[in-house]
Amino acid sequence: MRRMTATFYLLLISELCSLKTAFSEFHFISEKKTYEEAKDYCQTIHTDLATINNMTEMNDLTAFVPNSTIRSWIGLELGNVSRWHWAWSTQNLDFLNWRVGEPKDLGEDSCAAIDPQGEWFESECDTERSFVCQGNSDVPNDYIFVADTKSWRDAQKHCRDLALDLVSVGSAEENKEVRNLSTDQNVWIGLFRDAWKWSDGSQSSFRYWKPQQPNYGNQHCVAAVFKDDGKWNNLNCGSQHSFICQGPSKVSSNTSTTATTPSNNTTNTGDVSASTTQGETFNTTQFSNVTPTGSDFPLTSGNLTLIRENMTWIESLNYCRERHMDLVYVAGQSTQDRVAHMAQHATSSHIWLGLRYTCNFDLWFWSASSTDCYQNWSPGQGPGEHSNECGITGAMVATGGHKWVGLPETQRLNFICQEDCSRI
Repeated sequence: MRRMTATFYLLLISELCSLKTAFSEFHFISEKKTYEEAKDYCQTIHTDLATINNMTEMNDLTAFVPNSTIRSWIGLELGNVSRWHWAWSTQNLDFLNWRVGEPKDLGEDSCAAIDPQGEWFESECDTERSFVCQGNSDVPNDYIFVADTKSWRDAQKHCRDLALDLVSVGSAEENKEVRNLSTDQNVWIGLFRDAWKWSDGSQSSFRYWKPQQPNYGNQHCVAAVFKDDGKWNNLNCGSQHSFICQGPSKVSSNTSTTATTPSNNTTNTGDVSASTTQGETFNTTQFSNVTPTGSDFPLTSGNLTLIRENMTWIESLNYCRERHMDLVYVAGQSTQDRVAHMAQHATSSHIWLGLRYTCNFDLWFWSASSTDCYQNWSPGQGPGEHSNECGITGAMVATGGHKWVGLPETQRLNFICQEDCSRI
């Protein structure tokens, strides 16, 4: 799947020269917490733990988190009631065609198949059957019959590897079309039953389990395992992991707080919207209400602001976004010249740009989206170079030719925020 997704993104890059990211609503928090602590944090500071609606969002999230991340909580938890869902998260459950006596409530998880008469029945998901993939749930007759027999989840993986998913059936007419494809076999359709629910109450049916997951017992909360392409694993809710929040910050940068100047030995949560210790109430981040003085005073030019504080790339990104800005996006030579002029006033040897490298897809992208193609890399740096490693992000040399280089995302540098990249 990674190879195919990377190919898609590279084709997109070749046409647009930048990747339009979709994870501005996601916030990675590196501080390890239990599931309930993480949920309380997200509901207090943002909206909730992350809800994932489709494969595009999952790929975006996988590219967004630091490359060293092993696993992080998302907002999926075990509920008390099992419900039927379509694999296509946009498909409503407004048409059913169960065989008499079905469904039979077989267990924690079960899946649905269609028989040669077009009637549905409940089945254990590990049974191997042929199946029908669908390219787009909103496009009629967009079906592909696969004669190979697989378990329900392996069948879904096969469909997803083709950028499809198992078929959803929304009407008697569609049901007849799927039945006609299946000839005289019982085949899988994209209907499944589980008791998992999203913390924010949304009805997304998207699931992205690792093989042999979920398993039950005392493992009622879900984490994305980024060393396994972000696939999901259910875990004991009391275990401690980093986590992903969603939604804008509820904490205003104008909130009156006691703030401290960040230093290299400051404990960082990975998201600069808030900080907390166990048992304390949430307060705004140490960066939210800093009144810079002396050499730390921000230098502003139009919609660009130089922040002469040394922060990691993630801290810098979140600092800017807390103020309804983003890390600077260099759209062309005029912007390069303005940023280079400001960089000369930095107190670090380089300044962070809104550039990030993802080793999952082997490409560079901007945290702000655009269709411009401008680049100013130093020799041996940038796209297609062997120097690219997991965990590097884009920076500009503060002096000389102001070329771009890739540096470890954990390095602490000055940075430039922009108000709105479309006006640069």
